Formats: sequence, structure tokens, C-alpha cells
Amino acid sequence: MIKLLHVTLCVALISCTVVASEYSYKNYLSGNWGGEREHLHNLGVDLKLNYTTEPASSISGGYQNNYTYLHNIGAEFDADLEKLLGIKKTTFLAKFSSRSGQNVSEEYVVPASAQQGRYVYGEYFNKSQEIYGGQKTKMVNFQVTTQLTKSTSFDVGRLVMNDFFLRSDLYCDFMSNSTCGAPKGVFTPYALDAYPDATMGAHAAINITPIVDLHVGIFDGGWTKQQPYGFDWGLGKNGTAFSVEAQLFLQRGSVYGTQKVLKFGATHHSGEFDNYKSGKSTKGNSSYYILADIGLYSEDSEKNQGLSIFGSYIYNPNEEISALNHFFNLGFVYRGLINSRSRDKLGLNYVFSKHSKYNTYTHNYISGQVRSDESIIELSYNFVLPYGINIMPDMQYIHHPNGSSDFSDVTVLGAKFSVNF
Repeated sequence: MIKLLHVTLCVALISCTVVASEYSYKNYLSGNWGGEREHLHNLGVDLKLNYTTEPASSISGGYQNNYTYLHNIGAEFDADLEKLLGIKKTTFLAKFSSRSGQNVSEEYVVPASAQQGRYVYGEYFNKSQEIYGGQKTKMVNFQVTTQLTKSTSFDVGRLVMNDFFLRSDLYCDFMSNSTCGAPKGVFTPYALDAYPDATMGAHAAINITPIVDLHVGIFDGGWTKQQPYGFDWGLGKNGTAFSVEAQLFLQRGSVYGTQKVLKFGATHHSGEFDNYKSGKSTKGNSSYYILADIGLYSEDSEKNQGLSIFGSYIYNPNEEISALNHFFNLGFVYRGLINSRSRDKLGLNYVFSKHSKYNTYTHNYISGQVRSDESIIELSYNFVLPYGINIMPDMQYIHHPNGSSDFSDVTVLGAKFSVNF
């Protein structure tokens, strides 16, 4: 009871002294469980539970001004197999996700469908809330990772592909699915999967030189055709996905302010995809991309404080099957801008998507409408509080939402609330 009161008071005041350790109330609402959490860790087991919600409202423009509430409950089990079973340099990871709710983009901004079919626009690609997708309780990761040599690690099992490719630690300082998780362009169609989807596969990370890392992966390509609860271990339902990414570290260091890295990648999926132009299917799809995370100014590299810019460009050459054949974003995140708020993060991001001219939609059952280019400006500020709590207000201004010129520009206000138990 005393601990609960202490938590409540500190959250209300947003300033209190907590013990700085991995399992303290600084990072977890339930703390160290009276020392049991640290004891489990020493035995080789870590248990994590997170609740994240992203309520958001379309306040102007688009089809209708309204709001939605959605959430993700994430559970994680990590095991050090060297401590538990004596298997050297090997770990096991299992993740589970439970999602519920509807996204404001397809409900109210530019609806995928509406009453009596008045508007039918199909999937909204750059959704305003990133935790929409796979609205079920499901298993995600079920993977083993081992350090084969000093310079090579290997992952096998049910893997989330964008855990390894097309990712940055800066992306989820925003709420929009255009950026958080990974830039959306490579997922149209699904050349990669992303949390909470996973697929059977293998991945290797190789340190080539002090400044060059190489990631290669091969994955089953049929995750969209499997049953949706994560326990379908079948293979070969829609080809194979291959990914490769070379990472050039101009400077290694803390994410915010210090690290400078360029990433060059390519994916190929050998499966079949819907063809917007012919209405049939096309076999095979490739995507190419470049990412950059550049630290510009470091206040304190040990505390991971400072200013970093990031950007990406994704090219899908076959716009008959790729909804977004060009995707670009550019932004910055500053961690610790306010002296008294050293863990808070301020972010600004710009996204540009060129929609395929062949990806037409139906408007009042009249086909042949041509999509426009879509632009998004997003501003966020993440309050990082004690007890593993993050509160991030977020504002998005969307020009030609989902590439539609039929609807006026949209303003979305929302907030990401997250707590680690």
C-alpha cells in the first residue's frame, strides 16, 4: 500500500527521487518485485509486460471528424540459455501481443469503407496510429539467438523481419505508422513483416570491419496467408523473402547525438501479389532503400542526450503491384532539450509518399480516380516519467490523406501512452 501511494504521488508530481537501477521504479511500475526480478535475471530469466494506447482524433478535414481508442498489450519472455542450460552465448525470446480497437485513418480520415459503400478507398497505408494491425491476441517472436563467433550472431525461429532490417531506434519517437516501426513504403506490398507479425526464418549479423556491419536474412513469405494467431508453422504458402542490409558506421556511439550510420538495403519476395493494373497477380517484388541516422550534437554521450537527424528513401520499381512506389522521410529528435527533463524527447518528422498511379480506388462506385502524392508533418514530445511511464502528445498535418485529392487536408491530434510493468 505504501509503495502504491508512493507511485501515485510521484506520477502526479512528475518529479521524485527513485533508485537508478535496471529493475528500479525508474523503469518499471512494479519495480524489482522485492528483489525477485533481479534474482530471476541472475538465474537467466527476464519477464516484461507493457501496455500502450494511442487515442487519436481527426479534428479537421477528411471524411469525418471523430476519434478512436486502440491499444497493444505486449508480453515478453527472455531466457539466457547459457545460465539456464549451459548453452554458451545463446538466448531465447518469446513475445506475445494482444491488440484491440480501430484506427482513425480508415474509420474517419479516408475510410476504407463506409455505410452503403459510399466511399471505398481500400487500405490506408500511412496510418496515424502505429499500433493498429493484427487486432488479435497472438504469438509474435519465438526465436533463438546465438553468438557463432566474435563477429557473427545468428537468429532462427519465428522472427519479426523489421527487428533486423529497415529500422532505427528513433522511429518510434513518433506515433504515425508511416515512420514508427519502419518507413511504410517497403510494406506495400508486404516484402517485409513487422510487429506483431512474424514468420519462420533465419538471420545473420556479421561485423565485417570496425565500421561495416552486414545483415542477411531468408524468411518464409506466406505470413499473410497463415492463420492469424501466430501458431501456424506451415511453410511455402507464398514464396520466400530475402533481405540484405549493409550498415556503414561513420561513428558508433549513443543513439541520441553521437551515432552516425548509413544503411543500404534490398528485399526480394518471390511470392505472388495483386496487380493493380491487370487485376490479376504478379510473381515477385523487390524493394530498395537507404536510411541515415546522424548525430549532430551530443550533450552527454554516456547519458544518451543530444540531437540526431534521420531520413530514409524507399524505391519500389514495379508500381503495378507497389502502392507506394516512392517513399521519403526526414526528421529530427532531441533527447534532453530541457535541462530538468533529461530523458524527454522532442521530435519533428516530414513524410512524402508517391502513390502508384495504378492503385485506383472507387468513389461512389466510379473507378479510375488517380491518387495524389501524400505529405505528412508530425510533431511529438515524449514525457519520460518514473515507473516506466511515457506520455507523448502528437500532432499530424496530412496533405492529400492516403493519396486522395477528394478529401481536404487533415489535422490529427493524439497521444501515445505507454507503461512498462
